[in-house]
Amino acid sequence: MGEHEPARRDTGDVADGQVPFGSNAVRLSARDWLVTAVIVAAVLIVLPAVWKHVEPLDVVPNYRLPYRLGDDYWTYARWCREAAGEGRVLVVGDSVIWGHYVGKDETLTGHLNAQAGGGRFANLGVDGIHPAAMAGLVEYYAGAVAGRRVVLHCNLLWMGSPRHDLRVEKEVAFNHPRLVPQFVPRIPCYREPTAGRLAIVVGRVLPFRGWANHMDIAYWDNQGLPAWTVEHPYACPAAAVTLELPSPDEPPSPPPDARPWTEKDIAPFSPPWVDLATSLQWASLERTVAILQGRGNRVLAVIGPFNEHMLEPRSLAAYKERTREAAAWFKQHGVPCIVPGPLPSAQYADASHPLADGYRLLAERLLADEAFADFVGTPHDGEPHDGDGRAR
Repeated sequence: MGEHEPARRDTGDVADGQVPFGSNAVRLSARDWLVTAVIVAAVLIVLPAVWKHVEPLDVVPNYRLPYRLGDDYWTYARWCREAAGEGRVLVVGDSVIWGHYVGKDETLTGHLNAQAGGGRFANLGVDGIHPAAMAGLVEYYAGAVAGRRVVLHCNLLWMGSPRHDLRVEKEVAFNHPRLVPQFVPRIPCYREPTAGRLAIVVGRVLPFRGWANHMDIAYWDNQGLPAWTVEHPYACPAAAVTLELPSPDEPPSPPPDARPWTEKDIAPFSPPWVDLATSLQWASLERTVAILQGRGNRVLAVIGPFNEHMLEPRSLAAYKERTREAAAWFKQHGVPCIVPGPLPSAQYADASHPLADGYRLLAERLLADEAFADFVGTPHDGEPHDGDGRAR
């Protein structure tokens, strides 16, 4: 070896395709990949199912989806299975049903249970839901609601303007974008990239994705595990998993101003109502009815009660016309419909949300309505009934 020739290690004879040095790499055969895929798939399917038995869902009287879990559709599906399994009358709707300004016992279902007895009504409302999102919620996460009696709340405020109807071309942020149609029909103001839309669609059918989202919301501050660990570099993520879900009586954040609208310097207004025939939100409500009926549910619709005291005369006339159109559509499609009429002005917090006394009065009106009593199975003249509310 010359003076400047670099030293070489004798590696011996190396056959073609062989690695002449040690390596930590592991090469899987086709059979190994198949076994790995089966194990991973089993974990992804089994873990969410097992978790339901690990994490308690404390269904107290007048339970509703906790406010902090409003985007946790995995927990909503659990609550649907629980409520439907008990044979109760299921009340579906937006924040008017959820009870944005009141505690869980002061909601419509809370007052119905107090006045009718037996805890026969279940609150399946979600704060901030709108018809386009509600249709997705019912289709993808409320599969347990089948062969039941469903009271569906119709809030025409979502057709109060092109912006509320999601029809404006300018990008607009709105609640529950993961529930709306991602491709068809097109939502003009929705700007999610194609990759994100595909991920949402796939996530709807993968139990593990819903469970992972639940863990993010319930325990990791809705940040996702990687971001949470950055924010809490010295904390153990597993220690944050306390298995204690938020209370269903926890108020929204920030707490809403639960005073009558007349005390909050809110002026009467005149919404530019959208025609139902061209409304995206109304078409979504029709779709919700079709999904529920397709699963063998009996559906009853309740329109309002909207705060008509806030509407200027011309807008009030337009609202009443849309109420008549909506009621006619429900009747045409075999859905009993009740329009309870406006509550006293001081019993509203805003344009559509009653306060506690308003919910109490609304419950009284509904229970006194013959169509409602027949639908929910309220006994007449002291007639005994079964545990699920059906007259014997």
